[in-house]
Amino acid sequence: MKKTLSVLLILLTATLTGICQKYEAETATLAGGASKQASSAASGGYYVAQNAGNLTFNLTFTEEATYNIYIQVASPNGFKANNLVVDGSAITFTTELNKNYIKLKAVSFLKLAAGAHIVQITNSWGWISIDYIEFEKVDPATRFNTNTTLISPNPTDEAVRLYQFLYDHYNKKIISGVSNVEEADWLKTNAGKSPALVGLDYLFCNRGYTTWYDENQPFNQGKAWFDKNGIVNFHWHWRDPSRVTEAFYTADTKFDITKIFDETSAEYKAMISDIDYISGQLKRFQDAKIPVIWRPLHEAAGGWFWWGAKGAAPCKKLWQIMFDRMVNVNGLHNLIWVWTREHNDDAWYPGDEYVDMVGRDIYRDGDHSSQILEFNDMVNRYSGKKMVTISECGSFPDVDNLLKDAAGWSWMMVWNGGFVRDAKYNSPDLWKKFLASDYVITLDEMPNISTYSTTGLINDQKDDLKIFPTYFDEQITIHSKESNQTISIFNQLGICMSTFKSENSTSIISTSGYPAGMYLVKADENAAVKVFKR
Repeated sequence: MKKTLSVLLILLTATLTGICQKYEAETATLAGGASKQASSAASGGYYVAQNAGNLTFNLTFTEEATYNIYIQVASPNGFKANNLVVDGSAITFTTELNKNYIKLKAVSFLKLAAGAHIVQITNSWGWISIDYIEFEKVDPATRFNTNTTLISPNPTDEAVRLYQFLYDHYNKKIISGVSNVEEADWLKTNAGKSPALVGLDYLFCNRGYTTWYDENQPFNQGKAWFDKNGIVNFHWHWRDPSRVTEAFYTADTKFDITKIFDETSAEYKAMISDIDYISGQLKRFQDAKIPVIWRPLHEAAGGWFWWGAKGAAPCKKLWQIMFDRMVNVNGLHNLIWVWTREHNDDAWYPGDEYVDMVGRDIYRDGDHSSQILEFNDMVNRYSGKKMVTISECGSFPDVDNLLKDAAGWSWMMVWNGGFVRDAKYNSPDLWKKFLASDYVITLDEMPNISTYSTTGLINDQKDDLKIFPTYFDEQITIHSKESNQTISIFNQLGICMSTFKSENSTSIISTSGYPAGMYLVKADENAAVKVFKR
């Protein structure tokens, strides 16, 4: 009898978790040309032809619960993009050509309180056929499975400590940020506090602007900010690598990113040269023991930058080559790599092994909602493994909405100029309220990242073996977790070039006489670390 009751309880729990509530599209309020149409293929015998119109559902739920939201939809007129809006918070969903209905998951893990809610499907492109919407109850405890390792092999201690800080506060607090130091100082004067994170740019570097630009500025500003316990974030408005123009917008340069597949091309060599130069700039931070949040090739799928002008494949390849070049060739291990998502860009994503975090750039003037639908979509899209951020924004979320909706963004960065200072985007009172909130981390509340405690994050090499530099001339320094380890160096053919016992945790090894190429270094049974001799 006891066993029977246990089985019944398990079945009841599973049933409650998967409960679905379906609302036929024809029961919605239709406007703007949306029309009810009869069809034997549709649930209930009817569907709504959206045309250029909108649908509004006025729904009431008897209890608080967390839901996935599905749309039963056909797209007989080809690819379309439209909006799902829940209580004023919107997300764009897309449909490919499909004449038969499909069930599209539009929203994941959305918490809705008991009571009335307004759900809308609004026109962006329009011209889809909507059969019904469906709400499926889900267990919110299954939402997150956040990575506890950085993708770079042998990350620096400072990078691990910064990632630990981000990990510890994810979905608990939001880290405040703006896109340059000047705006951070302005907020200190006008809103009483400085944000914790600043965004810096390599926009003017390596272009020969020496008569009016100091190439030391990015490092000097970043170091000064880190010395205040701030977080340093870099993006890169990468100008035409060929130097034919000074542009980064697709409309202003014909630079061909597809040449990334041709290692003999001038374009490939120009891209590699720029990557190596910026690697040298970032290496200054590593040498100074400063971790950097690194967000290159942003907004790629939007197509407005040259790195997104030719589709997903060359951009993805460029990201992967940049990672390999910066990490494995140029020896950068202080970076936390952030991919900036755009709508409909799954094919562009470099892969989990190349991305630590995922950002979303959101510009919706005057919209201070939590962007909960965007948050939930990104958490679901990356299987809860990647922390997600508002990597850029104009108007930022009201902190009350973040708390109400449990929108657990890691950090947010408001773009500079009017987006920070103009009340059209963000009022002074909203800034003061945001920066004063206990939920928001500001500069004065930041710990010293250099000494921040790590509590269980395990990295790829488990910190057992670190080698600097990974791109070397005549010697390398090997840091092993313990002394008296057997350290071996193998060439690409698997031939052991050298084996020795480490007398202490740090060993300096001469590689004089080794030919140029790739080598693998192992300590006892630890994973091998890849290094390169020039």
